Order: sequence, then C-alpha cells, then structure tokens
Amino acid sequence: MIISKCICKKKSSFIPFIVYKNEAVFKEYEESVIGKCIRCGILKTFPSDKNKTFNPIITKAADYEKRRREFEELFTPIVSVIEKTIKIKGAVLDVGCSSGILLSLLKQRGFFVSGIEPNKNAYTLARKSLKNNIFFGTLSQFSKQSNKKFNCIIYNHVLEHIEKINEEFVLINKHLTKDGVLIIGVPNTDNVIFKVRRKYWESLLPNEHVWHFNTNYLKKYLETRRYKVLHTLFDDDQRKSYPLVKRIYFTLLTFLNKIMHTGEAVLIISQKQI
Repeated sequence: MIISKCICKKKSSFIPFIVYKNEAVFKEYEESVIGKCIRCGILKTFPSDKNKTFNPIITKAADYEKRRREFEELFTPIVSVIEKTIKIKGAVLDVGCSSGILLSLLKQRGFFVSGIEPNKNAYTLARKSLKNNIFFGTLSQFSKQSNKKFNCIIYNHVLEHIEKINEEFVLINKHLTKDGVLIIGVPNTDNVIFKVRRKYWESLLPNEHVWHFNTNYLKKYLETRRYKVLHTLFDDDQRKSYPLVKRIYFTLLTFLNKIMHTGEAVLIISQKQI
C-alpha cells in the first residue's frame, strides 16, 4: 500500500497495480510502480530511485517537427471540433503547446492563438513561428503575470503530466471565459490494447506520465467541476513503423476497440457551466 496525494482527496491509499521488476524490456522503469487509488480508481505513477529518466515535462519537440505532416493530420480533428464548437474566431490557449504545430493550424483558420510551454527546446521552436504569443513556463507562472481570458483552452496529452490537477483547474476556470470550451486529450486506459498489453502498452510512459486516466473518470471529474461534456472522440496508434505481423496483431485489437466504442486515446470537448 502506498500513501500519496490523489485527485479525489488530499491523501489516499494506492494499491500496486503494475510493478516493473526484473525488467528486460523497460529497464529504465525498474522498480517503478503504477498504483490504483482505493477511493476513486485513478492510476498514478510512483517512480523508483532507479528510474533516473522520470521527467513529467519531457517534450520531443524536434521529433514533432520531423513528423510535422503526420502531426498536422493528427491535429486536424481537434481543429475541426474547435471550428464547429466555437462559432466566433476567438482566443485559443494551448497549454503544453510543444513546437506549436496545433496553434499554427488554428492561426491559419483565423483564431487568435497563444501557447504555454515548459520545455525550453520546444518553447524556442514554437516562438520562431508564433513570436510573442508563446509563454515559457506553466499555467501557474503565466497566471501570475496575466489575467487574460480565452474562449478555448486546450490540454492535448498534457494533463497526465501534471501532478496537481485540482489546482490546475482553479487556474483553468480563471482564464476560461463564461461558456468557454475546454478540450482535453489523454491516453485512455479503458481500451482493449491496454487490457491485453498491461505494462507493455506503449502509452503508459511511466517515465513521463504522473496520472493514467480513463474516459469515464475524466468525464465524471469534468462534471464535478461543472463542465458539460459536448463531444468524445477516440483514436488508436497506427504503429506504421512496426513489422507486418505486429501491425496485423494491433489492427485486430484496434478493430475490437472500435466495436467497443473506445480507443487508446480520448479527446473530450467540454463547456464551462460556471
């Protein structure tokens, strides 16, 4: 049993759910534990002293730029949802914007874009194309310098990196306009591939992710924070670089995900009700 702070309460008990021990594949995760909260069921990473690579603000910005076209395709559904949901071309804030690819797409469509990025290399790349609209740091640091409000705030595969989720939502409420739209994308543990692969599921990333969400948990959390869920979108990793046999294997698992109306990643579009 591990006693630690949880999203559901200041302190809670976590039962070991996944333990990395005597690892041949993930040696860098050795002795790290992913625990399950006995109160709310959320999964949380507890890195061991041997896990020297644990860093929640890792951003592979250079990799993003090398695969720019691929990421532009991945971000297209988010852009489409924003355009459909926000009729007026308002102000959009991307928290953890990396090299700014999503913001560049939104800017092309007439939105007034801003980004926040705590990784220095990613921030530098984003600033080259988006100039002064990029802030180096966290939302907490940004909030100390600005009271600016936004029509839409995006956390695309960022929330799982943030330990103090409740405190983050206080700041989100501060900077999101009345009836503003909040978009959150996270890896989704409620999917067939995770249930089959367990600790070998690539999206766990216990050297980066503090929390491991599932769709229902995140929906309920948003509702308790008085956000109305408008849309839910699912996606699966295509694994294009994998050998043929492995691609066939994952294609079958992806097919099962689609039948069960789930996926390895979930994008939840919600609207502020307070």
